[in-house]
Amino acid sequence: MRRELPDRDWKALGPGVLIGPDGRTYRRRTTRIEPLDAAALAESGCPVVSYLPGGRLVWQDEDDAWPAWADARTSLTTDLPEPGSVTGGRWEAADGGTALVLVWH
Repeated sequence: MRRELPDRDWKALGPGVLIGPDGRTYRRRTTRIEPLDAAALAESGCPVVSYLPGGRLVWQDEDDAWPAWADARTSLTTDLPEPGSVTGGRWEAADGGTALVLVWH
């Protein structure tokens, strides 16, 4: 399922906190995730959160999570971001839930 998240959620990304539509509070655990690690998260079925230019934050889970990762995977970098690149991180909830957050530059 794909859902646009409200302004309060994307504004919280800076401090490293995100409240998902599943009610969990996710906290940033890694930045600049390696492509193989990101692929493993996406393949595991965890939600993919896309932070798009202009401040749009989109939560993708279930059948929409893998296509969101597929759109980003060739642009994912661990270097300093260039226009058109994507950086990503692993975010975790206290109960062990995981989300892959992708930031489009």
